[in-house]
Amino acid sequence: MKLLDSLGIVWRNLWRMKLRTILTSIGVMIGTAAIVAMISLSLGLKESAVKSLENFGNLTEMEVAPMYWDEKTQKPIPPDKLKKLNEDAVLELKQIPGVQAVMPTRQLHSDAKLKIGRREGHLQIIGVDVKESSAMKKSTVEKGEYLSGQPNEIVISYEVPREMRDVEKDKREERKRRANDRAGRPADMGGGFGGEGGPDMPTAFNAVGKTGTFVLSRDYEDSNGDRKFEKKEIRVRVVGQFQKEENNRFGRGPVAYVPLAMVDEMNKWLEQQDQQNNGSDAPRKRSRNDKAKPEFESIFVKVDSRENVEKVVEGAQKFGYEIYSPARELKEINKFFFVIQLILGGIAAISLLVATIGIVNTMIMSILERTKEIGIMKVIGATVYNIRWLFLIESGFIGLIGGITGLGLAYGAVEILNYVAASNPDFNLFGGRMPAGDTPTKLAVVPLWLAMFAIGFSFVIGLLAGIFPAFRASRLSPLQAIRSE
Repeated sequence: MKLLDSLGIVWRNLWRMKLRTILTSIGVMIGTAAIVAMISLSLGLKESAVKSLENFGNLTEMEVAPMYWDEKTQKPIPPDKLKKLNEDAVLELKQIPGVQAVMPTRQLHSDAKLKIGRREGHLQIIGVDVKESSAMKKSTVEKGEYLSGQPNEIVISYEVPREMRDVEKDKREERKRRANDRAGRPADMGGGFGGEGGPDMPTAFNAVGKTGTFVLSRDYEDSNGDRKFEKKEIRVRVVGQFQKEENNRFGRGPVAYVPLAMVDEMNKWLEQQDQQNNGSDAPRKRSRNDKAKPEFESIFVKVDSRENVEKVVEGAQKFGYEIYSPARELKEINKFFFVIQLILGGIAAISLLVATIGIVNTMIMSILERTKEIGIMKVIGATVYNIRWLFLIESGFIGLIGGITGLGLAYGAVEILNYVAASNPDFNLFGGRMPAGDTPTKLAVVPLWLAMFAIGFSFVIGLLAGIFPAFRASRLSPLQAIRSE
C-alpha cells in the first residue's frame, strides 16, 4: 500500500466521523494549550526576573577579583596563594570559553580637574587598555569615537559636560546676588545657569572634539618642614562621549577614560610627594613592596552572550577568581524556574493524559465499527504492517490536529495575558524599572522551540495512544472480520 493511499484512507475515515474526531481532538487541544500556556508563563516570569537583575548592571559585564574563600575546604585562602590581577590573570581569563574581552583598569590616586574653555569640573580618571577595552566600551560611545591609542586622547562619560561649570559666569552671578542683597532687591532666579536640573545647575555643552586640560595637584613638606603645593597641567583632547548609563559598574558620575600609560604617568608624579615626605628611604621600601601589589586595580570581563554567563563564572572560579556581578544570581534563578516549569508542565500534562485515554477509546470504537472493512483489506492483500500503519497514522493525526489548535489557543491566551499585564503596572512582579525606550517585558512568552515541541509532542502522544488499537486491529482474523455484522 502506497503512502498517499494510506493518507487518503486516513483522511476519509477522520472526515466520515467528524464529530468524534473533533471531540477527541478537543481533549488534546486543551492539554496542549495548558502545557504551552504554563511553560510560557514560567519562561516569561524568568525573563522578568533576569530583566530586574539587569537594573543593577549589564549581566554580560563582570568584575573579577581574587577568590578569598575556598568553598571546598571552607577556609580562607592564604595571602600568598591569592591570585594577582596582573597580565597572567588577563591571559587566564581570555582562555575561558565565552569570554569576548578582558579589560584591566587602573585609577588615578587623587582628585583631578578638567578644564575646557571657561568650564571646569572635578572628575574620576580611569586608565584602560585601549585595544582590550574597545570591545567593551566602543559600542556605548554616543558622540565622537573611542580611543585610538594616540597620546592624550580621552573619552568622557555622559555626566562630565553636565557637571562642568562656567567659573566666570558663576562669579558674575555671585557678585550680582550680593549686589541685590545689599540693595534689598529680590534675586533674579531666572538668570544664571538655567541648566537641565534648574537655575543652579550648569548647562550641558558639547565637549567632543575640544581641547582641554587635566589639572593635578600635590602638596608635601620639604627638608626644611615648609609646606609646598604644586600643580601639573596635561593637555588632552576629548575624542568621544559615552551614552547615559543607568547602571555603570566601570565608574559612576563624571569619569574620563584615558590610556593606561597616561594614568601611570599621573600616578608616578603624584607618588613623588610621598618620596619627598618620607625621605630617601621611601623609594627603596616601595621597591620591595611593589612585587606584592597587583599590577591592575580591577579587571572587567565581557561575555559574548547571556547564555554563556554561567559557564564563564564557573571557569573564572576554577582559575581562582571571584565574580562580582548580578550574573551570579542567574544560576539560582535558572534552577528555581526550571523547577517551576516542571511543576506547571506536570499539572498541565494531566489533562493531556486524559486526552490520550480518549484517543485510545476512539480508536478502539473505530476498530469495532470497521471490523468488516479490516477483513476485506486483509483479503485483498493488505499486510499486518499496513493495518497497523493506518491506525497509527489516524491516531497521530488526531493528536496533530489537537496540538495545532491547542497551540493557537495558547497563543491567544498568552497575547491576552500580556495585553492585560502591559496595561496594568501591578503585574510588574519583580519591581524592575523599565529603561526609557525599552519594550515592556512580557509576562508570558512562547519561543519557537516551545511551539515546535508542542506540535511534535501532541503528534507523538497520538501515535502512542494508537499502538494498542493498531495491534488489536492487525490481529483480527480476515474470515471472522468479514462475517461480523
